[in-house]
Amino acid sequence: MNRRELLGVAGALVSANVWSSRSAWAADEIVLGAAVPVTGPYSLSGRLYYDALHLAQDDINAKGGIGGKKLKIAFEDTQSSNTGAVNAFIKLRQEYKPPLMFLSSYSTQNLATSPEVIKAGIPVFYAGGAEAVAEQHNKWMFRIRPDDGLVALGMADYVKNELKKSKPGVIFIQNDFGQGAANVVIDAFKKQGIEAAGAEGYGQNDKDMSAQILSLKAKGADSLLLFCYPTDGALVAQQIKQLGLNIPLVGSSGLFLPTAINLLSARDFANVWGVIDAVLDDSAGARVKDFMSRYQARFKREADSYAACFYDAAMIAADGIAKVGADPDKLRDYIAGLRGYKGLAHEYSFDQLGNGVHSVSVVNMKPGKKEVALVKEVKPPRH
Repeated sequence: MNRRELLGVAGALVSANVWSSRSAWAADEIVLGAAVPVTGPYSLSGRLYYDALHLAQDDINAKGGIGGKKLKIAFEDTQSSNTGAVNAFIKLRQEYKPPLMFLSSYSTQNLATSPEVIKAGIPVFYAGGAEAVAEQHNKWMFRIRPDDGLVALGMADYVKNELKKSKPGVIFIQNDFGQGAANVVIDAFKKQGIEAAGAEGYGQNDKDMSAQILSLKAKGADSLLLFCYPTDGALVAQQIKQLGLNIPLVGSSGLFLPTAINLLSARDFANVWGVIDAVLDDSAGARVKDFMSRYQARFKREADSYAACFYDAAMIAADGIAKVGADPDKLRDYIAGLRGYKGLAHEYSFDQLGNGVHSVSVVNMKPGKKEVALVKEVKPPRH
């Protein structure tokens, strides 16, 4: 036998072994994929749902798995770039061929990955809030958080009807999330007969936003609405105080995530409100309390609404596979038809755009403390 023939036999044996190994793996496990940012700046929130998905996997397996099979969630790091997100999705799809995947909480990554999701033809859960994601009408993508339009409407409603302000200024991070939410809130004010004082954007890596803040103040802003991620949101809140401005600030959920809270003092939160996904504390019930305490004990940090909604998504996936099997089409239809699913973070009912959550919570901090308090839960009317 010549060298070429030997190499051919060896290659065949390797292929057979891979096939055999993959078959054995498929016989006793159900593998789902998760493209999650676990390194770089985006990991500040990514690590929270990375941990939550591990907790969900272990909870499901502790109860017998799915139809007697163990659940395995295979992870790939998206890092903090769109290219990283796309590559992570493709790698997981090629290696495991999962019937369902979890994407990140960053809309820019979700938008970049969407074409690959269509090619793969599998349902995905994602947590990015930008309306632009749902407006692609990708039938495979299901959002497990309030969309930014809903948050913006909640912010506009609170500023007008509760804070009684009539000339808001808008400050936002310059990306699909920030720009999209800013446009929605400005439009919402216009429909209420209110003209925004102005809108100012800043770059993701900017450290000094004082020029934007002062510009809005000079234009007569009587309140500020902030669309941010945790680190930049903390900088804006601090700089408002450093500039000596006694002006109400209403921020998006990034300002009230643990990462941002840890960067701020109780004083920084004076005259500050947030419109966030949900409040997770003892008042939310025994299931939430149990989840929060077990998460804290295992990972040595507090869970947030991002962690809870990814945990919920894993449970929805497991329920769906148990009921309709792991066929992607049937699983997609199961999720699309889900109504009133009571999770930890939300009650989920998916609409025609794949949005599963339809309420937000207005919060602030208890006086002199860094403890989030629920002001009210709202379901802003869509115009």
